Amino acid sequence: MHTLYLLLLIASFFIQEYTRYVHGEDNVTNNTNNEEMPSQLTVTSWNDMPFSGIVEENGKWVGKGYAFYIFDLLSTKLNFTYTIIPPKEHILGDKSSGILGLLYEKKVDVAVAFLPVLPEIGQYCTFSAPLDETKLTAVMKRPQESATGSGLLAPFERTVWLLVLVSLIFVGPIIYLFASMRAKLWHDPSSENFSLPSCFWFVYSSLLKQGTNIVATTVVDSTRMLFATWWIFILILTSFYTANLTAFLTKPQFTLSISSLQDIVHKGYSWITYKGRTIDFLLSQNQENDLSLLNVSKLQGKGVFKYYEHSRAILESVTTKRLFLAETHYLQTLIFKDYMNKTRHHLQHNSRCTYVIMPGSILITSRAFGFPHGSTFEKRINRLLLRLIETGIIHRTKKEDLPLAEICPVDLRSSERQLRNTDLLLTYKVVVGGYTIAAIIFLFEFIYAFILYRVQNGKRKACCYLPYCGRNEKPQNPLNTNLPAQNYMMMLKRSPPAIYQHPDNVLIQKKQQFINGRSYYVVTNPYGDRKLIPIRTPSAFLFQYAA
Repeated sequence: MHTLYLLLLIASFFIQEYTRYVHGEDNVTNNTNNEEMPSQLTVTSWNDMPFSGIVEENGKWVGKGYAFYIFDLLSTKLNFTYTIIPPKEHILGDKSSGILGLLYEKKVDVAVAFLPVLPEIGQYCTFSAPLDETKLTAVMKRPQESATGSGLLAPFERTVWLLVLVSLIFVGPIIYLFASMRAKLWHDPSSENFSLPSCFWFVYSSLLKQGTNIVATTVVDSTRMLFATWWIFILILTSFYTANLTAFLTKPQFTLSISSLQDIVHKGYSWITYKGRTIDFLLSQNQENDLSLLNVSKLQGKGVFKYYEHSRAILESVTTKRLFLAETHYLQTLIFKDYMNKTRHHLQHNSRCTYVIMPGSILITSRAFGFPHGSTFEKRINRLLLRLIETGIIHRTKKEDLPLAEICPVDLRSSERQLRNTDLLLTYKVVVGGYTIAAIIFLFEFIYAFILYRVQNGKRKACCYLPYCGRNEKPQNPLNTNLPAQNYMMMLKRSPPAIYQHPDNVLIQKKQQFINGRSYYVVTNPYGDRKLIPIRTPSAFLFQYAA
């Protein structure tokens, strides 16, 4: 019983609250309907097709675009007519110029245009219910190359490459340090005695999967563990690199070098935008806002402001380094018209998409109609306008002029992929750089060898002439004094005769003979005894280790 009584109390409470809500809503509706709606309104707008536009036909201004399509529905529903008063300049303006000047001075009742809802504009007018949310972005001429750069560097990001470089620099000294400390701690003469250059060469050769003369000979120690860890790291790194490089070369993803406002400013892009519109209005404000960063490039002379143009001439001024900043839907409309014109001229698919829109945005804001401060019929228009927005009629109207598919996306997803010369550009740079470094090293080696030869030759001449220093006699041959000095000097340039050094420092003449399939030196000592000395040929070293 108590539970049933509690449920009845809760039900009666909700019924009373619902009745009160319905009665209050009806009162608001009645009060709104009691407000008189003027039968004639004066409106203003600007040229911002396809959103809004005004043209003079038979001496009368006529509105075009999405804004007037919606406003015509409102006039039919609320039974009023309107006349258009064009502004002197198709700009936002201020208290005395543009659309905001007409609203501030209350010369018009409504601004039928997609005006940006910004806090800085609130001092000039009030806004209706938000019509949509727009994104300001940039359009550029499609670059020939992707922002990912060369194919050899594409598999990894810059951070990964820097970490690989750091590992190449530090792993070699770490291996050398561990090996040296271990050899000193264990006092083992048979332990690895690696030098620092050999450790560097091991790390580099392992990365390129080349052989090396440095090997850990002990069974289990810290050095062998370092070797194994580095090999596993190289195996994983090279496997990922090979797979990603194959994927990039077969079907790469095209990217742009800009995706935000910071990229536009920091990378030194110049830009164009319409004078008196959202970007120009925000940049002219003294206080800081979301687009204040553009003032940096504006002060550098990289910002250009042009009045609104109906033709596609604005796209013709866009290049790979000069952008056009505007609303996303407006840019999509321009690119779609350009695409259709090139299709009618039977151009190839890749040649039709000449322009591309930046994937990111520089500003996101709502847009709405504008009313003067203290408007008496603003609530009635807003109530009906909100119903149109909730039904999705504005969104549907905006999509009617554009195809369902994405227009000229960043990545055209072409199935045909051929390697271009630019894909291998870094390979050429590596080859040229390697040969240049090798040539420089060879030059230093040549200079060092030349200097060493001159020094040794000078010492040799000094030793030859040392017994005759301070004398006027010409040097004589110590073995045969009857030979002239000139013949003796010619002998010095040739290979000396085969001699044998006796323990008693007696020079003994020798000659070479071939006995029993082997070469011997036949040496005769002063006493007439002969000795056979076998000659060690270079191939004997190979047979020694092969045996």
